[in-house]
Amino acid sequence: RVRSILAQKGLQAKYTIDDIKGSSPAIQRLKSWVKHYAITDSTVLITGESGTGKELFAQAIHSASSRAGHPFIPVNCAAIPESLLESELFGYEEGSFTGAHKGGKPGLFENASHGTIFLDEIGELPLEMQAKLLRVIQDGEFYRVGGTVPVKTNVRIISATNRDLEKYVEEGRFRRDLYYRLNVVPIRIPSLAERTEDIPALISHFLTKYGEKFGLRRGITGSAVEYLQQQQWPGNIRELENTVQRLMIAATGEDITLMDVMRESHAEL
Repeated sequence: RVRSILAQKGLQAKYTIDDIKGSSPAIQRLKSWVKHYAITDSTVLITGESGTGKELFAQAIHSASSRAGHPFIPVNCAAIPESLLESELFGYEEGSFTGAHKGGKPGLFENASHGTIFLDEIGELPLEMQAKLLRVIQDGEFYRVGGTVPVKTNVRIISATNRDLEKYVEEGRFRRDLYYRLNVVPIRIPSLAERTEDIPALISHFLTKYGEKFGLRRGITGSAVEYLQQQQWPGNIRELENTVQRLMIAATGEDITLMDVMRESHAEL
């Protein structure tokens, strides 16, 4: 019943370890680490290029943990205006600013109680907010905007970035103490170029996914798969997924052929 309520509110993780596709040594090793790290409450820092699936791994960790029946709340730190970030994360008290709701409003940390909060693009967090986040990790409490009474919190923090946080620390753009607090359990997700043997399985997964969505039944020829496997994929899995989606729509036969792939590549150019 709890999971049903959370799902209705959009606060439940959708993905598990089984949703991590691929059988390359790198992915098998990561799946093993996910299972191992899930049993603890340590903070996790996930790094990797854009499009490698960092939130998928964060959700898999949450789903395999004892917190799985509680909320999973993703937060894109770069998408929330700096002026609203503190009230979004920590909530606010009534009358704390013009337009504040009567009775105040809980923030995302309160909504994530006993669950997991996923701080994506953590490298974009302003320095002032970094100090407040450090307090949450150290003391397990925070203040709402306009509040005078500390709010206790029980959440697991998983963060992710495609930035070089060590370089940010040296440049003074990221707090060193916060970096060490977040980086207790580091997970680096390899780029698609480092795990090309997983591309056929990913293509098959996307064919099934979009076949159900579009009501299409498409296969793909071996030569087309081989060609796709040889590409660089700077956008990683996200780029591959978008390509397969376009190919499913553009193909005219039952199978996506090498000609379809070449035609699509030429159209992009």
